Amino acid sequence: MRLTRRKRPPDLREALRAAERRGRGAARRRFGTWLRRLPMAGWFFLLFLAVLAAGGSGLLREHAAAWLDASAPSPSMPRVRYGIPEGTAPPGIPASGTFAARVTVVDGDTLATGGGRLRLHGVDAPESAQTCRRRGSDYPCGQEASRAMARILGGGTLSCQVLDTDRYGRRVARCRNAQGTDIGAELVRQGWAIAFTRYSADYVRQESEARAARRGMWEGSFETPSDWRARRRP
Repeated sequence: MRLTRRKRPPDLREALRAAERRGRGAARRRFGTWLRRLPMAGWFFLLFLAVLAAGGSGLLREHAAAWLDASAPSPSMPRVRYGIPEGTAPPGIPASGTFAARVTVVDGDTLATGGGRLRLHGVDAPESAQTCRRRGSDYPCGQEASRAMARILGGGTLSCQVLDTDRYGRRVARCRNAQGTDIGAELVRQGWAIAFTRYSADYVRQESEARAARRGMWEGSFETPSDWRARRRP
């Protein structure tokens, strides 16, 4: 009959305890030897398991990430996404979001950068070949609008937010110059573009101000750019 722990003689219980202690000591020694022989990859694997087991411990996850991800950028380094530093534009123009770029003027409301074109949001400027009339004579208001836009840009880098893509594949964007000025709003305020209310009423106030002050095209008479384009469309 098998003896229970209480019914065992004292000397037998003591012998069994001693055997258990010797067994635990041998197991600890074997485990210590295994740890000492464990390669570096094994330590990282154990650390990974500890992170998973910790679950909700934010501090442990934070330190484990710092140890395991030696390639993580420091706060002083720019974040890189798909190989492009954050805050700059990839070649061409992104389909959404914000980016910074240097541009050239195509006409009053169209800019070129990185192999693509930007159409300024909410404004409509006279086309390059368009003429307007003032003081009894025609003048190239389309070219005047382009020159006005070049002055507003000032040669610096623009910060743009892409809002849409038009039917010609151009990105429609709201852009600001190095001084933080909304360049579309400023062109309308100077009278070299009108608010493109078919798509946005954002710059109606600037148009009213330019008309009241007779700035730019408002000094004389002009055909709206959309009507001018429609008359010349095949």
